[in-house]
Amino acid sequence: MEDMEEFEYQPRSVKDLFIEMKNIAELMVDLAYTSILFGDKEIAEEVVDLEERMDLLNYQMTLHAVLAARNVKEAEKVTSILQMANAIEDISNAAGDLAKMVLEGLELHPVIKEAILESEEVIAKIVVSPDSVLVGKTLGELDLATNTGVWVIAVRRGRRWIFGPDKDFKIKPHDVLIGRGTHTSVEHLKEIARGVIRVVGNERA
Repeated sequence: MEDMEEFEYQPRSVKDLFIEMKNIAELMVDLAYTSILFGDKEIAEEVVDLEERMDLLNYQMTLHAVLAARNVKEAEKVTSILQMANAIEDISNAAGDLAKMVLEGLELHPVIKEAILESEEVIAKIVVSPDSVLVGKTLGELDLATNTGVWVIAVRRGRRWIFGPDKDFKIKPHDVLIGRGTHTSVEHLKEIARGVIRVVGNERA
């Protein structure tokens, strides 16, 4: 990794490193499928950037393990940690390969998109109308994953992308939500986003 020479080691717990690696890997897979489904090179580029971040995290994990292993017994304990970290990085590398197919302009066979669309969970673009009850609410207030079954993995606002929005992210008119969920849950959220349904969950938003 080119940036390793500039890397300054800062102690972090194994738990924190694992959590970030796991979250990034999950986000990368979702975004990689999204980039393929919509042929979006900007999302694909974000996947590649996240792949570089994953490389750095795995490097940090390796350093942590080396520094922690003061004897053979401790070295044996950290082996499973490194194996898990490498497995997570393998997932991120695979997602990166999918994104690079989009960046290289590789023409994908229609069956690939069909397979994504026909899976139990789908990824969809959801446009927020100014009349929607979602407007002005944060993702934490709405708790869409619980109330609608859709997990928002990214948002496009004008020409800008927000990836992995947190609970404090506030939805604005014309935002385009990239959501993951079942066909039924996605269609339900689309109705809410269009302003057809005026409630989120069992209560008004």
